[in-house]
Amino acid sequence: MASRSAVGALASSVVRRAMMNNSSSASLTQARRFAAGGHGPGQTYAGLTLHEPPFIYKALGQLAGATMWFWVFYRFYHDGDAFINGHDSHWMHDLIEEEKKKLKA
Repeated sequence: MASRSAVGALASSVVRRAMMNNSSSASLTQARRFAAGGHGPGQTYAGLTLHEPPFIYKALGQLAGATMWFWVFYRFYHDGDAFINGHDSHWMHDLIEEEKKKLKA
């Protein structure tokens, strides 16, 4: 029975030391700096503080937006007739192919 209480006391002292080491100010500042610090003061409204995003996120957002608009205009350039006039009816494809054959002959 004495050995169990000694093991329990040793375990609880180890846990206490670990908790004390984790609650030191150095580890808390590192965790805070990693999570939300270092972005400047930010702007607070109704208890919510919004920080300015880093440059890389702004640049990636601009790149994603530019890529999206490039793709929209590219598709409109190639499929604009179907977008404006709607798709041709199925019998129109046959008529167009017959006209192409007549023009070649």
